[in-house]
Amino acid sequence: MMADDDRYPQRRRRRRRLAFSLTSLASTSLLLLGLLLGLGFGLYYAWILEPVSFTEVSPGRLEEDLRRDYLYLISQGFAVDGNVARARQRLTSLGATDMANLVAAELALYVRTGRSAADVANMAHLAAALGVQNETVALFAPTAVSLALTPTAPPVSSATPTLLPTPSLTRPPTATPTATQTPFPSATPTATPPPVYRLLAQERLCFPAGEAPLIEVNVLNAFLDPLPGVAVVVEWDGGRDQFFTGFKPAGGPGYADFIMALDTSYRVSLPAGSPTISGLRAEPCLDGGPDDLSGWQLTFQNLIIPTETPESDGG
Repeated sequence: MMADDDRYPQRRRRRRRLAFSLTSLASTSLLLLGLLLGLGFGLYYAWILEPVSFTEVSPGRLEEDLRRDYLYLISQGFAVDGNVARARQRLTSLGATDMANLVAAELALYVRTGRSAADVANMAHLAAALGVQNETVALFAPTAVSLALTPTAPPVSSATPTLLPTPSLTRPPTATPTATQTPFPSATPTATPPPVYRLLAQERLCFPAGEAPLIEVNVLNAFLDPLPGVAVVVEWDGGRDQFFTGFKPAGGPGYADFIMALDTSYRVSLPAGSPTISGLRAEPCLDGGPDDLSGWQLTFQNLIIPTETPESDGG
């Protein structure tokens, strides 16, 4: 009697194809599983067991944020040792072709973003050492004036013996005093330098209840662009405070403010030269609620228009 496979050859071929398909699928699955296991082990080895550590990387190849951090460290190091040559060498490692402009741009960024006064001062001193001359450098890194006096040898007095005059018994004639008119000293007129800033606008503000009333100061240049790093002085009876524009980015690079107290009269001026605005008080707002307080907004404008120095043609 013939077997079923012999009687039905198509069934036998179908079983062979099914067995081959199962074998191929198993081989493919094992191959994919091996690849996944190998990839997972490779990542584990590279990231956990033996991670790659970069050494001797030039600062010039760092990312932008890390380059700025390195520049900050250069300014801190210069603040400690004052070594200009070493600071230049470190800046060279950053790949800076124009060191002065690089540091000046970072200094301006510090002022705009409200970095601490110490960080701004250290960066300003580094900029000054590289020859940068602008208002921010002059404010945070002023040039020290030497007050040393040239020592001089004290005069040596030589005692020379002198003979006393022989007294005379002849009475000298008495001089009759005559009144002489001595002219009064005349005051020499001195020219008063014009102010560097003028008050462009003064506006009363209204602050809702719960908010502290402020004296808001905006400083602009001659072209009405905001000026950062300008000193502002607020004075009152028994007190004085000085701060700078540009340390509150929300208000803009030329903005600064001061919190007012009740029952106090304030005076505001710019040390660089401006009129003094006095009588600034926090009082109840006439147009606001019963607990609203008024503040002030002052806008100063620089009157000096920067001029470019013409370059002389050679030959």
